[in-house]
Amino acid sequence: MTRSPKRRWARVAAAAVAAGALALSACASPSATPGSTDSGAPEADLTKMVVVTFLPLESFTFTPEMFAYAGGYFEKHGLDVQLQPVQGTAAAIQTLLGGATPITRASTVDVFPAMEKGQPIVAIGTMAYKSNLRVVSVDSNPIESTEAMEGTVMGMGSIGGTSEKMLNLALDTADVPRDSVTRQAVPVTGATFELVKQGQLDGYIVSLDTSIAIEGQNDDAVIDDAGLGDAPDLQTWITTQSNLENPERLAQIEAFLAAIKEATQFVIDDAANDFENVLKIMRDSGDFKFAALDDDKVAKAALEVYTSQTWIDQTGERELLENDFEGWQSAYDLYAKSGLVEGGQDPMKWITDDYLPTD
Repeated sequence: MTRSPKRRWARVAAAAVAAGALALSACASPSATPGSTDSGAPEADLTKMVVVTFLPLESFTFTPEMFAYAGGYFEKHGLDVQLQPVQGTAAAIQTLLGGATPITRASTVDVFPAMEKGQPIVAIGTMAYKSNLRVVSVDSNPIESTEAMEGTVMGMGSIGGTSEKMLNLALDTADVPRDSVTRQAVPVTGATFELVKQGQLDGYIVSLDTSIAIEGQNDDAVIDDAGLGDAPDLQTWITTQSNLENPERLAQIEAFLAAIKEATQFVIDDAANDFENVLKIMRDSGDFKFAALDDDKVAKAALEVYTSQTWIDQTGERELLENDFEGWQSAYDLYAKSGLVEGGQDPMKWITDDYLPTD
């Protein structure tokens, strides 16, 4: 996805004025005004940068990137960012290693194996401190715990993907045999709920956005994380060692993280306005089209979870994007115990806070 920064500035400025009319006194600090061009670089001076996302930009999972784009934060920090979706985390990591993007983000369940194999990947900031996967079942056969999945047939987007890895970790933690759960690859959409109601599946694993939409459309749907959120899973921004040693690339990475942090803080602060400003800017930009964005109830419910449970450290000890080193070590140790990684290495050499924004 790319477009003319000049056109974007004009559109964002108009959106920001409209959003300002909606803002309440409890809204964001002045430094977080979206689309501000006061400190933005002239168009000719913007540095082009391609950033890949591990899935299409059709979920609030990618709100930090999407809002930084729609809100003009990348331009403010001197970047002309092109967001380029790829199919899955493995593809995103390969794109990073191939040099086509200087930064992407990935879950620990996906990136630890590559790090352990010696790939020169470095985690430089944490975007999500926990998983937001949900299990959808029906009220006549509810699945509301990991133990309740024993002996079931569970659907998921792909076999061997992030959902299955998180399922295995949850089963191990609850001492439920992995082979007691039959897995099937299914479309992770609302339509698949019909297979659950027909008894062809006992449940299936979906994203937060999808679970909220299904719950709103089906009175008999049961939504629960079923222990998937208890397994440690940190989603970190990652780059390569060679990028960190390249001054031009490093400057892009640091500017990108600064834009992401500022945009994310605006979204968090806009909770006081029920996210009216954020949604208006994203919708008016016309840059992103997906069902949850057009549904006020789903959008606000999803953003509430992301801003209160996902992007912020629940202990209150860490600022936005600051790494949870203790959680990083704990995740590696659990993955080794579960056989997801071999273990025996020092995961602390793969992560650093050195390149985070300092303001």
